[in-house]
Amino acid sequence: MKIIKNLILGAGIFFLLNSCSNDDLKYESYTVKKLDFELNGEPWNLNVGISTRPLFVYKENGDYFANYSSLYPFSLENGKYKLVATDYPEQMVPSPTNLNELIVPQPALANQPVNLSDAMPYASPFEEPLMLNIVTRTGILRLKTLDVTADKSYTTIKTTVLVKRSGYKVVDGTYIKEDMFVTRSKATASGGINYTDDFVLFQTGEEANNVRVKIECLNQNMEVVKTKELQGTFAIEGNKVTSVDFLINEP
Repeated sequence: MKIIKNLILGAGIFFLLNSCSNDDLKYESYTVKKLDFELNGEPWNLNVGISTRPLFVYKENGDYFANYSSLYPFSLENGKYKLVATDYPEQMVPSPTNLNELIVPQPALANQPVNLSDAMPYASPFEEPLMLNIVTRTGILRLKTLDVTADKSYTTIKTTVLVKRSGYKVVDGTYIKEDMFVTRSKATASGGINYTDDFVLFQTGEEANNVRVKIECLNQNMEVVKTKELQGTFAIEGNKVTSVDFLINEP
């Protein structure tokens, strides 16, 4: 009888230890220290002392997990994750959001680059090096007048750009296809001479996504004096400048 009790006690201790071992494995953490960063294919990292945290970590199902600096190693629990990096963390991810729902909109003022890496899978024990290449998903549309004769009938140039992409979906690197108008007004004291303006827009990819431009000239009462639509459409390439020169004071 004593032998049977000892066997039962031994079995109980074995299962208890085994259970604890499984729990320890479940909650075991690993140090993540083999991450490298690039910006458009060039080595990149924060300068020491900067508090910006460019790395976002999501669980495998997309749930937001944490935001880390790229300067120091950190620990993650045993499991599978997705990592996203950006050099504009406050602008790209302003609040904790499920990765599957994270969409970066076309900036309404067209003045902010959209720089994000792909969502990269990474699993414990995190022994393999992982490269996070932050890619500029926007380009610049640079408008410039070539006029030499001024037209003093207007004091403001209002530019409207029709774009075909309204947002960038981070989880799979796709764009939201939706017509959107980006509008900006700029004062001119020179009657249109030397007008220039830059618009930061999503890269267009296909010709069907090229942008169109309309110019309106307004007087001091903000009344439209004349309108000019630039001929053709314009492609936008990531991290590049599309220059468009035109005459605003000629038909």
